[in-house]
Amino acid sequence: MAQSDFDLSQRFFNEALYNPAATGNTFTTSVYMHARAQWVGLEGAPTTEAISTDYFIPDFNSAVGLTVTGDQIGFTNSYSGRLSYAYYIPIFDKSLISFGLSMSILNRNQNASNALVDDLVDGELYYADISESKPDFDFGIEYKGPVKLGAAIRHFGPKLSSPYFKSYSMNIWSYASVKLNLSNNTTIEPMLSHVYRDRFNRLEAGAVLYFKKNNFKSAHNEKFWIGGMWRFHGQFACLAGVWLMPNLRVGYSLDYAVGELARISEFGTHEIFISWHINPSSYKDEICPAYKDPSFKAKNRRKFIRSIKDVFGIY
Repeated sequence: MAQSDFDLSQRFFNEALYNPAATGNTFTTSVYMHARAQWVGLEGAPTTEAISTDYFIPDFNSAVGLTVTGDQIGFTNSYSGRLSYAYYIPIFDKSLISFGLSMSILNRNQNASNALVDDLVDGELYYADISESKPDFDFGIEYKGPVKLGAAIRHFGPKLSSPYFKSYSMNIWSYASVKLNLSNNTTIEPMLSHVYRDRFNRLEAGAVLYFKKNNFKSAHNEKFWIGGMWRFHGQFACLAGVWLMPNLRVGYSLDYAVGELARISEFGTHEIFISWHINPSSYKDEICPAYKDPSFKAKNRRKFIRSIKDVFGIY
């Protein structure tokens, strides 16, 4: 009943998993795959799989995405299929803001009819096969410029009606990151994220070092990366990855708990991440393609300012 939503250590490489406003934020056609084995060695430990794809539509300054996830904990399985949409508004040179909305179908099922238990009258368990589905919605906003800032309100759809499942709790995920050049070939990206769910708060902080192939300035010129992430409830994640080709990268992370959590699994948590950008040439400048058309940029900037004035009643 404790873990109601899956968690990934390498989600900073694919924020759209949690924030629909980040859909298409590489301004290309992308495919992402995640696989996570949590608390290896513990019977019934969680495993998570996620595959997502998004497509940026330059003519409409919009992006659409599709995500399919699976999460297994013991004899409880959770699956979801989600459609997302994001709209991008240029506001300053090389900076923009996006708004996103997603709709999902969530399914949670339990196959406990063959479970081996010590106490058949335990009121907290239900020894049967049950399944329930429900619609779900997320809303998010993201700013991309000299820094990246984002926030999403997740799971504000109806709750699961079954008393035998912990429902997906509405939560707020916020994050910030910035890339800083240390040298011609090295860049560091400090990251910070916070999750608020019910009465639970979790803060994460970390950094990733990117090592470039050459001195040319390009948004995706990195050769490989290493980094670390600290979860303030007592877990450390080591990250590493490599660009196998200009449009294909592979990453790996090892999470290891400290303190009381270290007793759960001595083998830690393992996660693999793969991303494929089908047309990487379209996002080398790491800015919205709308900036290639000055008239489009000016028109949308005026539209954005006018909408802000309308909200606050300024004429």
